[in-house]
Amino acid sequence: MNMLRAYKAIRPAAGFLVDGAPTTHKLTAELFALVRNDGRIGDQTRTVLGGSEIIEGTFSCSLLFAEPFVAEWSAVIQRFPRDIDLRRGMLTGPWMNFTDLVASRDITILDETGAGVLAAAFLRRTKEAEDGPEAAALRWAVVLSDSARLCVQLQGLPATANSLNGKPALKR
Repeated sequence: MNMLRAYKAIRPAAGFLVDGAPTTHKLTAELFALVRNDGRIGDQTRTVLGGSEIIEGTFSCSLLFAEPFVAEWSAVIQRFPRDIDLRRGMLTGPWMNFTDLVASRDITILDETGAGVLAAAFLRRTKEAEDGPEAAALRWAVVLSDSARLCVQLQGLPATANSLNGKPALKR
């Protein structure tokens, strides 16, 4: 999903940690930062997403799971930009367990024909895998594309969120 690239003058904004990005566009990102008198940006920055459209990501479960039955299915996740939680000082959100997102109905699982799969059936299959329970985690990130445009990206790895959130190299 591409975002509007806009340049704004640096302006004072009290309470920037809770402000939302003002927008009438499909997707926007706004960087809030404390700028010191010498022109340097302080440690506390925050990127806020806004927009009028839902962001949707669809991908094959085979990217994250090895279990043959699960690998044939696909996953769909939808979010309003304002609901994407980006951490302070970073352009990424925290890692979230894939199974937790399925259990809370934040991810919809589709079979190879495009029909919906019950969350309980998906969770049972991932727990009953031959090599033990399968784990995967997802996070949202604001990245720079090859064409030098800001984009929202859904990132995933085949590991638990706790293990990924605990690794310094993967926190960012």
